Order: sequence, then structure tokens, then C-alpha cells
Amino acid sequence: MWTGEKMFEEKRKFKRFKGKEGAFAAFIRPNELINMGQIQDISMGGLCVRYLSTHENHEGYSGIKIFGTNDRFIHLDRVQCRIVYDHDVPEGSWEQISTRRCGVEFENLSVRHLSTLQEFIDNFCFHEDQCENS
Repeated sequence: MWTGEKMFEEKRKFKRFKGKEGAFAAFIRPNELINMGQIQDISMGGLCVRYLSTHENHEGYSGIKIFGTNDRFIHLDRVQCRIVYDHDVPEGSWEQISTRRCGVEFENLSVRHLSTLQEFIDNFCFHEDQCENS
């Protein structure tokens, strides 16, 4: 019998990679940043970001910006996506500020976005042959 996590993992079209320190995503409206957080994991099909929020309203968001900085800076601007889930992470929340975990699925990626996304994953994610301390 499969566990719920195993069944969920099998439904994904793309392999997920754990984000390294310095990998971020920001929800944006036209000309305005809404929330920004650390990328937990990412694939060619979507990502999960952990962020701090005073509310859970992403109304009017126009997409996300993905960026990373370590030895180099890589960013993808205005990536269209849909929110799959967005929920509280109880162990990281305080009275007025909550820690949230949000999963998004990318939509309508251009060839340029796909190329830059692969470069981002190559530079800002852990792969099987790497340990988190490297």
C-alpha cells in the first residue's frame, strides 16, 4: 500500500529539486511586489515557496519573479502561474505574522523562460549527487 506522500509524488510530471540558500520567489502585481520567500523546491513545472505574510491575499497577482544569487545572479521575470495550494505552517508563525507554504504551477512558459529556468535549477538547486553542506 502506498502512503499519501508517495501517491502525490508519482502524479508529478517533472522531477523536483530542493532549493539552495539564495533561491527566492516573489509574488508580483503589475509594478508591485506582494510577498517574497525562500524556494523550498522547484521543477520545470512549478515550485514551492515558504514566505512570511500578514494575510493570505494574493488577489490581483500577475505572476511570480524567480531569482537567485550566490556566485552569480539569475532571474526569471513575470512567470505566469496558478496557485495550487497556500497554507499556514504552524511551527513558524507568530501572532500577527504567519509563515506560509505556497505551491504554484507554471503556465505558458516561453522558450526563454524554459532555458533560464533550467539554468536556475542547475545553479540554485541540490541534485542527487550533492549534499546540502556543499
